Amino acid sequence: MPSIALAASLRVALVRLGRRMRREQGDEDLSIHHMSALGAIQQLEEPTLARIAACEGVKPPSMVKTLQHLESLGYIERDAHPTDGRMMVLRISDKGDEMIDGLRKRRNRALSEALDRLSPEEREIIERAVPILERLAER
Repeated sequence: MPSIALAASLRVALVRLGRRMRREQGDEDLSIHHMSALGAIQQLEEPTLARIAACEGVKPPSMVKTLQHLESLGYIERDAHPTDGRMMVLRISDKGDEMIDGLRKRRNRALSEALDRLSPEEREIIERAVPILERLAER
């Protein structure tokens, strides 16, 4: 299969798989942007508005609304920056941690059930493909 055809097939499969995983979100009123911002807050060592926006590839004013929504739901909290009183450091709240953990469990369970319906050979192919897909995602 030519690279462009493989790329198109892979993109469609990944989009469909992503949609399937998002259906497991349940009642959470969160977009992919909200979930991505939560992920950035979890990963960054000192998650300020500017750092989260940079991580997400958007300008800080664009990130403000996303963070305000997460804060209104009680999923994130603000703390004073330890050395710069003008800045705030954001963190995931206990409620946010519980929501993220529950969502990950639901998504893992749904994907696990789908994998269980595959043949052992198909599961082995997917297992071997995971590191390759991770490398593609890093580039």
